[in-house]
Amino acid sequence: MEIKYNRSLSGVPENQSQQPLRRITKTYIENRDPVRRNLTQLYNEDTQQINKSMLGSNNDLRRKQERVKRSFNQDILEDKENVPQHKAISSKIYTLPQEFSAITIKQKFDHTIQENKNLQKQYTDEIFFYLKEQEKKSTPLEWLKNHSIPNNLRAKMIDWMVEVLCSYKCTDQTFFVAVRTMDFYFSKCEKQLEVSDLHLCGVTSMFIAAKYEEIHPMKLSVVYEKIAHKKLSTDQIKKKESDILQTIGFDLVGGTLYDMYNLILTNCFIEQRLQDKNYKYLKKLCLYLSKMVLYEYEICGKTNYTLLASALIFVAFKIVEQLDSSFNADSQIKDVAQIIQVDQDQLIEIAAKVLNLAKNFEKHFPNLENLKKFNGFQLEDVEQ
Repeated sequence: MEIKYNRSLSGVPENQSQQPLRRITKTYIENRDPVRRNLTQLYNEDTQQINKSMLGSNNDLRRKQERVKRSFNQDILEDKENVPQHKAISSKIYTLPQEFSAITIKQKFDHTIQENKNLQKQYTDEIFFYLKEQEKKSTPLEWLKNHSIPNNLRAKMIDWMVEVLCSYKCTDQTFFVAVRTMDFYFSKCEKQLEVSDLHLCGVTSMFIAAKYEEIHPMKLSVVYEKIAHKKLSTDQIKKKESDILQTIGFDLVGGTLYDMYNLILTNCFIEQRLQDKNYKYLKKLCLYLSKMVLYEYEICGKTNYTLLASALIFVAFKIVEQLDSSFNADSQIKDVAQIIQVDQDQLIEIAAKVLNLAKNFEKHFPNLENLKKFNGFQLEDVEQ
């Protein structure tokens, strides 16, 4: 029977009488229910035991930490006491024997562009004549005779290649590799190609050349979206890439026109015969002329790269001769022809065609302006 406490009869305020009422009620219930009383007692005993064990474990942990700290400090003191007392070390300078005094220590090789150029100079002769030897099988000639692609449309493709590869900051060598790959494919392809095949061949050749030459080549998605403008599918580009590489026998290492004129200039030591400003101007002239002649099929399609490179160098010599009166273009080109072992009469004949093309380029190709836009320059640009 539960005791009910009547607050109204006690005369005690409600907030003061509430807590005693709860204690009385709880005590009465526990006394009346022995099972509950025993459970409560067991719970209280377990709680006290857990608290004691936790307190003991914390004390043990603190004692262990103190012991470790004392032993660590003791070890440090012992180590300090056992350190041997060394005498002051006297510095003594050792000199190499007289036999080794002439030996100089070379600085570590730095793989920079200038160092690589200097390294290339040591092997220029071997590289040039190896590429010249390979020209018969690696330089494309008369590649359009078996196809239905006119010269002017191929020239338009070359002009577009100049724009694309210059816009995407590709190297000049990438452009020349792309043109050589496309022309080489035309010369090796047994199937007759139509005008409709030209766009796909040009796009794929640039894609292959960028893979071969660039540190960060163009991605297929960029070629599909930005260069081909989604007119060619990615499957078409990949299929044509496989077709081109298999047709040319994966021969991407043949010399380009860019390789040949640079090797000739280095091999003939032209840099030592000109002032630095005029030599830079000469290099820019050669680059411009070498890209320009690739537009004209009647010149580049019937002349190997060695003869063509020496011809455009002769044209550049004639222009530089007007800036430097001490530079004799005729005597220099005689030396060049003798060193690279080409016929001088043929060289002069091709040079006349190159010069005529340079004077009348806008008449021959009136709507193709990317060469002038991306590679045109003035002498003042070189000086800066």
